[in-house]
Amino acid sequence: MKVNRLNLNRRTMLKTMTAFGVASTFGLTACSKEESTAPTQALKGAYDKDGNEVTPWTNWSGNQTSTPNERLVPKSTDELSSMIKNTNQRIRLVGAGHSFSGLVPTNETLMSLAYFYGISNIDKEKKQFDVASNTFLAGVGEELWQNGLSLENMPDINTQTFGGSIATSTHGTGINYGSMSSTVKNIVLVNGLGEEINCNVDENAEVFNAARTNLGTLGAVTTLKIQAQDKYYLKETSWMMDLEEGLAKTEQLRDEHRHFELYALPHADYILGITLDKIERKELLSSTPNTGDAYETFKTMSKVIDTLPYLRSFIINTGASTVEKEERTGRNYEVFGNVRDIRFNEMEYSIPAEYGVACLREILSTIKKLDIDVIFPMEYRYIKADDIWLSPFYQRDSCAISCHNFHDKDYKKYFAAIEPIFWKYDGRPHWGKIHTLAAKEQRARYPMFDQFLKVRKAMDPKNIFTNEHINKVLGLS
Repeated sequence: MKVNRLNLNRRTMLKTMTAFGVASTFGLTACSKEESTAPTQALKGAYDKDGNEVTPWTNWSGNQTSTPNERLVPKSTDELSSMIKNTNQRIRLVGAGHSFSGLVPTNETLMSLAYFYGISNIDKEKKQFDVASNTFLAGVGEELWQNGLSLENMPDINTQTFGGSIATSTHGTGINYGSMSSTVKNIVLVNGLGEEINCNVDENAEVFNAARTNLGTLGAVTTLKIQAQDKYYLKETSWMMDLEEGLAKTEQLRDEHRHFELYALPHADYILGITLDKIERKELLSSTPNTGDAYETFKTMSKVIDTLPYLRSFIINTGASTVEKEERTGRNYEVFGNVRDIRFNEMEYSIPAEYGVACLREILSTIKKLDIDVIFPMEYRYIKADDIWLSPFYQRDSCAISCHNFHDKDYKKYFAAIEPIFWKYDGRPHWGKIHTLAAKEQRARYPMFDQFLKVRKAMDPKNIFTNEHINKVLGLS
């Protein structure tokens, strides 16, 4: 989510607000940088069989926590296989902790593949490379670049691991580009029997179809072969538009640019457009513009709105009106990535691409109608169809719409009001984000759902790689 690149400068916004006597009333004109952090009670750990305290786990936003009674960090495939063969507990794998759904929490064994890191076997002719599953997305750009290659697309959070990204079909934006899972050409995993399995379109093809979006339920993925492309530079352009103008131009902008996304502002008359396109090295800008402290600005606005809710639209529109057009260029991996210094919780659904604008309109209208207390922008992206069994983009070009709220704000009422709108438009939830659907609803959305369950059972007959959330969304006992 590129909100922090939005040239929404708090100082400029506050200057405008002060003219109306709003900011000074609440002592906000001299605000220092404030992180969205709420005091939390320290979690108490469990104890392993040797009497040692086991560190509790929490995800990035803090909405998922657990106290495993054992943490395992295998250093090799042989050790990983042995741990799985000899366990008498359920195991959940943990990566960067950027999922908001309950994929990871367990009070049994929590396993990290921290030693499975780095890239290898770079094939410049085929434009492919192998990557260990716990490698962060941000960790491959420079090395690939030095070998003349780059990823074809990336999500804007680059601190996720490749294993976690593939497990949940993490994606960027661009109607001609699929999710991270769609770039996978081969997978090596250790299944629930401790067996090492190699799979691709020719070898163990059924396992491959399931493993490319696996929810961490087939076993522990150790290595992925990724299809890359020649290295390239990008130019990013962001600008604020009138809401109706932006919605009217959405499909045109989608088709005209390599990557396109929108940020819709709740209770506002504006929408932010962002495009990314390939450029030549000679087109690089001589300097990169200073990025506005947009997340901090939204927190400042939120502070005022908490006290003066009837000024919500005025304050958001005032902030949006200060945004200027901004351009930045660089190597693709430098432009894709985004720093997250404010935490939030998120719900995302992918709907058929042709319904995107109508769905977004209804969401914005519902927020206004119900006077929902939210100012966090909604993200709107396009993703190419694929043939991956549990991919939200299975056999349909899709539009992903993401709703967020600050991590220390109540998101449940907001998401509860919006989620039925996604259902109305045949939405499929992001596996790593907040949703309420169980196996019955998921089966209706995924034609290959039962085929996935058949492969999962073969790979993990003892149901080792499960937890309460997995049992709910897949219908396991």
